[in-house]
Amino acid sequence: MASTSARFPAVRGRPGAVLLALLMVLGLGSAHPGPAAADPADPAGTFQNPVMDNVADAFSDPSIIRAKDGYWYAYATQTSMRRDNQGGPWESQHFMPITRSADLVNWTYVGDVFGPDNHPEWRDFASTYYWAPDIRYINGKYYLYYSVAGGDKNTIALATSDHPAGPWKDIGRPVLPYGTTVNQIDPSVFVDADGRKYLYYGSFRDGGIQAVRLNEEGTAPVGDPVQVVGARRGEAAYAVKRDGWYYLFYSGLGCCARDEGAYPVFVGRARNPMGPFKDAEGVGLADLHPGGTIVNAPNGNKWVATGHSANVVDKSGQDWILTNGFDRHESDPNWGGRPSMMDRLDWIDGWPTVRAGAWTSEDRQTAPTGTWDAGSTFDDGLGRFDTAGRGAWTTGSDPDSGRYARGRSRAAVPQLLLPRRAPGGDVRIEADVRLRDDGRVGLVLASSGPSDHAVAWLDSNGTLSVEVTRDRKVVRKRTARLHTSADPRTWHSLTAEIRDGAARVQVSSAMLDMPLAELTADVPEDWRRGGVASTRGAGEVDNVGVTRLYTPVTVKQPDPRVGARLPEYDEDFDDDRLDGWTWFGPADGKVAEGQYVWPTQDADFSGKGTMASALLRDAPAGTYTVETKLRFPITDAPDGRSQAGLIAFQSPEDSIHLAPTRTGPSRQAFLWIGRDRDSWPEMQLGPSADTMWLRLRHTVDPKTGEHTFQPATSRDGKHYIWGGVWHLPAGSDPRIGLVSLAGEGVTARFDYVRFHS
Repeated sequence: MASTSARFPAVRGRPGAVLLALLMVLGLGSAHPGPAAADPADPAGTFQNPVMDNVADAFSDPSIIRAKDGYWYAYATQTSMRRDNQGGPWESQHFMPITRSADLVNWTYVGDVFGPDNHPEWRDFASTYYWAPDIRYINGKYYLYYSVAGGDKNTIALATSDHPAGPWKDIGRPVLPYGTTVNQIDPSVFVDADGRKYLYYGSFRDGGIQAVRLNEEGTAPVGDPVQVVGARRGEAAYAVKRDGWYYLFYSGLGCCARDEGAYPVFVGRARNPMGPFKDAEGVGLADLHPGGTIVNAPNGNKWVATGHSANVVDKSGQDWILTNGFDRHESDPNWGGRPSMMDRLDWIDGWPTVRAGAWTSEDRQTAPTGTWDAGSTFDDGLGRFDTAGRGAWTTGSDPDSGRYARGRSRAAVPQLLLPRRAPGGDVRIEADVRLRDDGRVGLVLASSGPSDHAVAWLDSNGTLSVEVTRDRKVVRKRTARLHTSADPRTWHSLTAEIRDGAARVQVSSAMLDMPLAELTADVPEDWRRGGVASTRGAGEVDNVGVTRLYTPVTVKQPDPRVGARLPEYDEDFDDDRLDGWTWFGPADGKVAEGQYVWPTQDADFSGKGTMASALLRDAPAGTYTVETKLRFPITDAPDGRSQAGLIAFQSPEDSIHLAPTRTGPSRQAFLWIGRDRDSWPEMQLGPSADTMWLRLRHTVDPKTGEHTFQPATSRDGKHYIWGGVWHLPAGSDPRIGLVSLAGEGVTARFDYVRFHS
């Protein structure tokens, strides 16, 4: 499939018949016939990962926005998109492809950001890669930050457009100067309520992930950057603001490795967009022992390396997370395409987690809410609405939004436009609004007629207010100011979630968890829900909808249950007999003072040098948990990747081990899936310490017969961080034991090995 974006003009209005005609002109009509029909494999109200499988086998590093034409648009790293397009000439690549959807389930390809005729002129097109786009909407224009990569010349760039489908124009220079301490890829931009813009970027170098303020135009840094994620520990930052906290999502090691890649998603939060960000245990993401609360990780099903995340909200208010990953059962291992995944993102006790901690789904799931219970995009006029108050409403159109509604009355009293048959009770209400003249435009939270209503108003001075009016008199009012650069004459999103009679109102440029102002207010339970309002004919509104509010998931999936002790398998190292234990490789270490004392070996399991030893014993049948207490002075370890911990071992090729290590300035605990001593692409768990408790939980997958292992670490022996799940082959009989390897210079001391059912 050849790249088409160089000849793909802006899609104006809502791309229905207009887009179909345009595609026919381009000779793509039969391949891309406008909005995608429902996938017959997706029964109504459901979906199954990967999403976008009807248009793309590969859609990696996704970014997403709900645009002002009412559609969701997604953007991806440069890719061949389809398996049958792999390995073609450079011209067959899609340079940041764009897809769109009306419901987050069925997707249509609409073009590429760049092509040979519109790429950035300050880089050589044939030797440059275009990665990891990040889409934003700021004061009436779409901003697409992205990575330009090639050799050591990696940096962040910016293109803008008046429409999410393009045409896109690069600003003519990089946003950041070139540098080498930080791998300048994977941008994410956050606009705060005061109008300040922040750029997060970085990958696996000593500079980690950095945050820097941008100038007012968003085109260059202001001041010095700050490291917000530790060295060599993460990439793919994504920032949101919620309940007064700034949350920084990032992805760990293993982005592109099907056989060994974990690529978990982590998060930390702060009271300042520049950090310091800390995890749920209070550990800093940029500490020497970096923290990070797990949002998503492999769970033992077919999907692995599901990271590089972006968030989106559906029409009921439920958050969803997009990632990319690999099917580890893929029959063609040389196919490098990473499809997109989508799953529910739950916020439990102030922290996000995918599917309440169940993580990426393989089976069919309930789909996002893609339609309103009442409302309209006004493509078919005003027929679904009632009016209240003096004056009338009419429709207009523009290239970005398509058709919209506008107030006509010049009166100062509110003029309401109310959707018919709107649900009552707990609802989410939303609209895109803008002002033409002095006056106000608003979101009707509730009403019982033209004289009694609760409205969230946005005025021409940039003030958000919530007024409750009874008998034409304002009886309650609350206000908040937008920053001075916010322009109410461009489209903004007004949303309200009403739960138990309390409305939470937010104004933003787009629904990306970047609020410009927020208010809360009580509204009468028995008043009609939803609608929009205008005074003096100043208001223009679009995408007006009312939907039953989502029911939040409030209980996280419990950690694995650790059962009763199995003393017949325990070892307390009270003598040197080690009954039931055998060695793979030469015996090493010794029992001393009630511990097993084992200096780290300059060896590993890669087969490329000295083969490491492992002290092993048979494991119990079925489900069990093995635990050890490890004293390992990692703080003083040389930068040699020395490791010590638990191992599940069938052979050097079929083994995994749980061990803390130091790489550069960072210390962290890993589940080592690979065989060598390099921490790429192993599975991160959490911060390490000189004394740690390590656990491996073993189960057998009833469908595949695979041996699955879930690791956990603790720094106090009481509170455990449970990480992602990995597997050893069906038909094997893995033993359990200890290792001390990957570089000399540290001595491991194991207090015991204990088994539980």
